[in-house]
Amino acid sequence: MAKRVYIETWGCQMNLHQSEELAGAMRAAGYDIVDALDRADVVLFNGCMVRQKAEEKLLGRLGAVVEQKRRRSVILGVGGCFGQVHGAAILARSAAVDFVFGTRGHASLPALVERVARGGERAAVVDAADDEKEPVPVRRSSVSAMVTITEGCSNFCSYCIVPYARGPMRSRPPERILAEVQTAVDEGYREVLLLGQNVNSYGRDQSSYGGFEKLLRRVARTGVDRVRFTSSHPRDLTDAMIEAMASEPRVCRHLHLACQSGSNRVLGEMRRGYTRERYLEIIDTARKAMADLNVTTDIIVGYPGESKEEFRDTLSLVEQARFGSVYAAKYSPRPLTRAAASADDVPPAEKEERLQRLLQVQRRIALEENRRFVGRDVMVLIEGRTRDGGSYGRAEDHRTVVVHGTVEVGELVPVRVAGAAAAALVGVSLVSEGAVS
Repeated sequence: MAKRVYIETWGCQMNLHQSEELAGAMRAAGYDIVDALDRADVVLFNGCMVRQKAEEKLLGRLGAVVEQKRRRSVILGVGGCFGQVHGAAILARSAAVDFVFGTRGHASLPALVERVARGGERAAVVDAADDEKEPVPVRRSSVSAMVTITEGCSNFCSYCIVPYARGPMRSRPPERILAEVQTAVDEGYREVLLLGQNVNSYGRDQSSYGGFEKLLRRVARTGVDRVRFTSSHPRDLTDAMIEAMASEPRVCRHLHLACQSGSNRVLGEMRRGYTRERYLEIIDTARKAMADLNVTTDIIVGYPGESKEEFRDTLSLVEQARFGSVYAAKYSPRPLTRAAASADDVPPAEKEERLQRLLQVQRRIALEENRRFVGRDVMVLIEGRTRDGGSYGRAEDHRTVVVHGTVEVGELVPVRVAGAAAAALVGVSLVSEGAVS
């Protein structure tokens, strides 16, 4: 068979990075990575289970592969968290799917593809172990390199399917992490993004590895320009981690810290392991150590039993916390989780109304916070081009900045902020010809 593979991804940055590893495994086996489904001999759908919408999007894309299969020979594999949870049931649900893979053992994927291609069998392989030899990722970005430090999660929050889809939390050996970071630095990457469901739980399963703050310091001293990480759990955030962030100049002043709700009763039902008061205390301590810290968060609205008053508690927490941005979603029951046994009793229309109210409050706060930057200079790592010929990138605190002036992708440039919207800052490069110095 011809060896061209197309990979489509839904979900979090962990999924995006695992698609880079899938591409690496396939390339090592002689496959070319293509950017269009209609050019591929093998199609891989790396799916998500965290939200119902992600499932629906993947299932909606099956029709595009069915159309290709009518014209020519195409092999379709469906995997990731979606494949791990549903397994062989996917094969029964759709005749278009030739094989199912899970969240682990990606180095063996090419062998599975060849087996399906040669024998015509349909297979579901979701019980693979972690790879002893990890695939070298084919990175999507030429600027920022994603590096996994933990896999899985052992928290079992009542709404979350991640422990069932990815298994218990497992820390990668620090030597592997540092070697991957050093390779990225040597290849010219300006930024490293450390990934995990709970990065600040790093090392709790392997005491010889040391804690997250130790790893963070070691990564920051590899010579990389910027170090970012996501996501952190409030329960595991320590003073030592805050001190490491504050004292290492290459660690970005950005903390993504999911709060999920502002109601103590709902937080207890979610099994989050902290209170509203403790959450606010953490970010207050962090901001005292780093006045320029940008805190972002995740929030779920319409959790089972959430009253209107409890939703107002969430709104008031958002007002107090002054987040730079909020990733908000309506609750949707996930199979296998504890919350799925509870009545999903907040009506869909009420969930939507709460979501829009939350986003409205957050947009106002984000605009107010962003306006404080007008007239200031910020350092921006240029990530790409805008449709109108400008550029965009991230400030040190992770705020998006639209940049006018002649700059190249991958440059780290000073930018004078001239305007602000809720979603981004707008500025002029100070190294461009004619810019104010």
